Amino acid sequence: MSTLSDAVAAIREVLSLTEDVRRFGETLKEISNELREHDRRITRLEAQWDTVLKLSLGRRGGQLGEGER
Repeated sequence: MSTLSDAVAAIREVLSLTEDVRRFGETLKEISNELREHDRRITRLEAQWDTVLKLSLGRRGGQLGEGER
């Protein structure tokens, strides 16, 4: 009977670990999607910053001061 109890306990442990791995996989997918969204936002902000910088340079005659950009 002890061997049967050990086998059942091992199967329960495997099922528990399988569920943990599934949940971690779902969490990783969510984090990956958030990272992708943040990357897109940063890319848009960089484009806006470049546009503002170009417009600013156009008004000042196109010269960057020391320490800028």
